[in-house]
Amino acid sequence: MGSPTSEDTSIRPTSRPASIYSSASSTPPLSYQSDCTTLSLNEKSDFEDSDSNEKFESVSTTYETFVVDRPATPVVPLQDVGIRPWVVVIGGFCAQVCSYGMLSVVGIFLSHYKNYQLSEYTTSEIAWIGSTQSFFFAFSGVFCGRLVDMYGPYYVTIPGMILQVGGLVGTAFGTKYVHLLLGQGFCCAIGAGGLFYGSTAALTSWFSARRGLAFGIAASGAGAGGISFPFLLQYLFYDYGSFTVGVCTLAGILGFLGLIVIITTTTRLPPTGAQPYRFVTYYIHPFKDSIFALFTLAMSLIYLALFVPKAYVTSAALYYGMSRAQAAYLLSYLNGGSFVARIFGGYLFDRFNKFLVFFGYVLFGGLVLLPGWYSSSTQAGSIVVATCFGFASGGILALCTAVIAQISPAKEIGTRVGACNGVLALPALFSLPVAGAIVGDDDNYRGMQAYAGSTILAGAVVSLFVKYKVDGFNFRATPKKA
Repeated sequence: MGSPTSEDTSIRPTSRPASIYSSASSTPPLSYQSDCTTLSLNEKSDFEDSDSNEKFESVSTTYETFVVDRPATPVVPLQDVGIRPWVVVIGGFCAQVCSYGMLSVVGIFLSHYKNYQLSEYTTSEIAWIGSTQSFFFAFSGVFCGRLVDMYGPYYVTIPGMILQVGGLVGTAFGTKYVHLLLGQGFCCAIGAGGLFYGSTAALTSWFSARRGLAFGIAASGAGAGGISFPFLLQYLFYDYGSFTVGVCTLAGILGFLGLIVIITTTTRLPPTGAQPYRFVTYYIHPFKDSIFALFTLAMSLIYLALFVPKAYVTSAALYYGMSRAQAAYLLSYLNGGSFVARIFGGYLFDRFNKFLVFFGYVLFGGLVLLPGWYSSSTQAGSIVVATCFGFASGGILALCTAVIAQISPAKEIGTRVGACNGVLALPALFSLPVAGAIVGDDDNYRGMQAYAGSTILAGAVVSLFVKYKVDGFNFRATPKKA
């Protein structure tokens, strides 16, 4: 190897402590600091520069010792830069199909149970399957978010995919109430939670300036699944005539999408590693932040009714005289509106006052249900209500995590998402049985519609308080909380 010249700008002579020289040399050779790392390496060791605290990698070769001109600590990728963040968005999109896309068609499952497998059970009893699914999906965020922070997304996405596929296969062959409750209400829900929270926690760290758009694109996966799954299940359940084939086909699709989630989901920040579990620190302390506590209260009120239209829009339409085929397609209209809102909401979220955008979606959703759904009994009215509420609910779900990220310190986002969803699990658990009890045996759909609209309007009032507490009556774009 030739000696470097003074004109060479990529290799610069330096002086280093004698302890790093090759033991084979009688006199210390020159040590060079180089921008090039394309050498054949025999061994590596870390040392600390005598003039600074910065650690460098020492690379020993046959002739000389070189110092690689970079810190030994891994370089953290920048936010909003390159293709890697958008690859994670693809994983987030597929995770939304597997999670909220699946939750969007719970009404088709409940309607089938009522007419076939569980015809001897009441509407409220059957609704516990759907509400249990919503509960465990939300509650899984308590431990999934923390596991992602400590170990990375693979520890929740891989088990999540296995649990969801296994739960759906069990549901496909289930004949008793307990089979359907364990398969769909427990296994499928926790599996969907692993995919959703694993991808969401990873996606949050990759974006800052374009966070709303990224979440909107990822969240549109729920709308895509909600649009396509009703057509698929309607055909396989009734036209083809096999519930088992329909659910197994759905399991195969979600299993394939789950593999994409596993492959594409990576974190920007390195995992923290195992840490002591402190329940109060992780899940109680965040609620000392009054803004976070108010936002959780607003979401709790919203969750008391958010999934009610998705579960009962089909049965309500049948009660008002719509054909079974047309009633089943209402879910596609609902999820079509959700698909548009999730992308459009992310765009608005990045350019306007974030809390005002969220409040607008919640207020619009409440008004669609009350007086909209309450006063509608025609086919055209049901289609308009389904589409408009899909738009509102899609915006709410797309922006919920983005709002939490906006009001939380960067290192606490995953934990706070889990803490919030742990609370939301309770209203999600009771929402459908309460709505089913209101409907009752006398088909009191008007009462159920009034209940759904009033609770979401109450959530809109609380979300307005959140907006006021953050920035008063300011209508400009909201700066990120430090």
